[in-house]
Amino acid sequence: MAFSNETFSDESYGIASSTADRINGTFIQKTQGENGCDIIDIEDALVFDERLIYVTYKPSKKTLLHYYMKNYFIAEFNYLRRKTDLSFPEYIFPLLNELKVKYNNNTTNSYEEYNYYLYNLLINNCDKYINEAFNILFEDRNLMKNFSISVSKLIQKIKKQQYPKFLADDGKIKRYSNWNKWLQEALFYREKGRCANCGCDLSGTIAINNKINIDHIIPLTKGGTNDPTNLQILCSTCNKKKYNSSSEAGNNKHIFW
Repeated sequence: MAFSNETFSDESYGIASSTADRINGTFIQKTQGENGCDIIDIEDALVFDERLIYVTYKPSKKTLLHYYMKNYFIAEFNYLRRKTDLSFPEYIFPLLNELKVKYNNNTTNSYEEYNYYLYNLLINNCDKYINEAFNILFEDRNLMKNFSISVSKLIQKIKKQQYPKFLADDGKIKRYSNWNKWLQEALFYREKGRCANCGCDLSGTIAINNKINIDHIIPLTKGGTNDPTNLQILCSTCNKKKYNSSSEAGNNKHIFW
């Protein structure tokens, strides 16, 4: 498990905040009022082609949430590019400088061409922001559950005949259980070495006989995925109790004092 003492950027925190609002259904009300609409729908943020379906089947460090955030990021800056005209570089230069991306000053191109050039530089180099935002949000297990619920509604519309390699039935992703070490460690550290539901020790330090079980928050039978955003660790007892009947994320929290 990698640790970092780097400070996340303000842009990353902004992406994380707007993403959490979108997932929780409060973004439009906070930004545009009840009669507003978002810049794109979730169906546009998560287009389930074969590449993305593969991500739902085999866990990847580039999760569904990464794709979701990046597509909203692209849409927002494309909108800004089209609406701000000559002032667009003022928004982009600080971000490119922070990302250490070199750019040319505009000397011959029209402002439309130059803005498009800057826009492409940004969206092709923004993965640092997206990954930082993911690391901020992944800690929130309940938010991951809400995200997985939204994803499950899209998965349930997909027919097996579209992607027979990855779907067990209509709207049901095949089970993947050969969990990579990096994934097990990430979930273990997020849950602080305890069952996400009952809080019992899974580290072996206190209770040496408790075994770790990786659980799908939204069951595969209900449109869940094998994506890290839909996973948590449970003890054997809680895992057996839950089985396929529940879509609950564990709510265990550590109280410091």
